[in-house]
Amino acid sequence: MENKTGKYFKYAIGEIILVMIGILLALQVNNWNENRRNNIKEQSLLSAINKEFKANKIQLDNVLYHHDKALESCKNLRAMFPIDIERDNLDSIGKYIFLSTNAWTFNPSQGSINGMINTSSFDIIRNDELRELLVSWQDLTVDYQEDEINGRNVVYNQMDPFFSKYFDFNFNFNDPRNNLEMLESLNFEYLIKLRLVTLKEIYRPGAELENLIKNLDRIIELTTTNDQIL
Repeated sequence: MENKTGKYFKYAIGEIILVMIGILLALQVNNWNENRRNNIKEQSLLSAINKEFKANKIQLDNVLYHHDKALESCKNLRAMFPIDIERDNLDSIGKYIFLSTNAWTFNPSQGSINGMINTSSFDIIRNDELRELLVSWQDLTVDYQEDEINGRNVVYNQMDPFFSKYFDFNFNFNDPRNNLEMLESLNFEYLIKLRLVTLKEIYRPGAELENLIKNLDRIIELTTTNDQIL
């Protein structure tokens, strides 16, 4: 009887061990499948973010190109002050004025992160730095856009009303109806200098543009997957 009892206990313990091993294996398989699904979903999210922010970078580069042209034009006009309509090249002045009124703004697409940040999908992204950059992206964008909006307001609310009174829409100064004497006025100089100040503010060292470019490039870098590199 003692021999049979001992065999029974050994058998029972063996069965228990096998059951426990089976449970652990099942849990391990479930965890592996869950991790695999999360990895696939994470890669899909990273790919969508990467594509969107690459498009945002192209848009920002385009906006900055027009800011550069406006800034350069304002500097060229300032270098001509006080303008003498008998001496200075009116075609160049018209071109510079036209470019100085370009009031472009950066309006990035954020669809890939807006619907994700406040959901469980955001937890799938494992990189803490990337998560922090994505959370702060919208506030950083708004802060940068404030500088652009200030410049746009100068164009819309001050420059356009003044120019529309005295100049052709395309600044074609061959039209005799243009009041060219206003090019020599202090009012004109003031508006150009004011526009120049707003453009310089965008490029000011330590301003939001510097951080915006840095974060944009870093987000693209962190969301570039091996498949995209290949």
